Amino acid sequence: AAGRVVGHVWWISRPPHVVVEMGVIIHPDYQAAAAVLLGHVEVQADASLGLAPEGARVVLQTAVLADDRALIDALHGRGFAQAREWVHFEALPAKAPVVELPQGVTIREMDQRFDWLAVGAVMDAAFADHWGEMGPHMRTLLEEDETNEAIADVVEDEEDEEVEDDPYSNSLGLCFVAEADGQVIGSCLCNARTVEWPDSGKLGSLSVLRPYRRLGVGRALTATALAEFHRRGIQRIITDTDNASFTGANRLYPRFGFRPYRYERVFEKELRAGVEWRALSPSDLRP
Repeated sequence: AAGRVVGHVWWISRPPHVVVEMGVIIHPDYQAAAAVLLGHVEVQADASLGLAPEGARVVLQTAVLADDRALIDALHGRGFAQAREWVHFEALPAKAPVVELPQGVTIREMDQRFDWLAVGAVMDAAFADHWGEMGPHMRTLLEEDETNEAIADVVEDEEDEEVEDDPYSNSLGLCFVAEADGQVIGSCLCNARTVEWPDSGKLGSLSVLRPYRRLGVGRALTATALAEFHRRGIQRIITDTDNASFTGANRLYPRFGFRPYRYERVFEKELRAGVEWRALSPSDLRP
């Protein structure tokens, strides 16, 4: 538009390169530019197909607010299809909830100096059967393909990240672990502030190991976190989850007074057919 910036896109392909992520921002007055930008990203993404393992399915993926009808129409026009929907919740709690602990389960504040190893392992196991997570193909690649050092390096770097006292990420005093028989079985990691709304807190990653689901562990962790938010005087709390969550997180939060305030849709387009590396249903990663 005569030298004026009316939109931009970004894309990134991380190991194992089976999902190419992208984002699209378009000025409301120039929605027609969306198709052009999407086409440009597709060309760039096609060039990265050689990075993906042989025989693996590769998709181009983006997340769009459900209200952005113009961009959604442009995605449909380029052959994208909706793969998932995320629901964003908010709560304005008037009082602290009662914490009801399942028999044999205790909840305590996370010690971020010593607990990360156990909490991280439990989170990996708990989220392994959620939509989009990498499955046995990834583990096999890391264990057997010694030449694929790039992937191993990325995983190692992520594990070695230092924990910071940051109100926007895993805030001290707002992260909790659930234990049974002396072992960590779940956690709830929260933020005292959000970038979008500094006066709002965020109920972050909630995870429970599969054998302890449906027993009230997730409910107890959530209540513990909300009680601490209430004690601190944080009156608005947000969270988000898969709107088709098989663990029932999308049904848990409304029980604590959470209500949807926006929806976000994940769209994908297949760049190359092949074997799906991700979990698309709870059974995909089970032996």
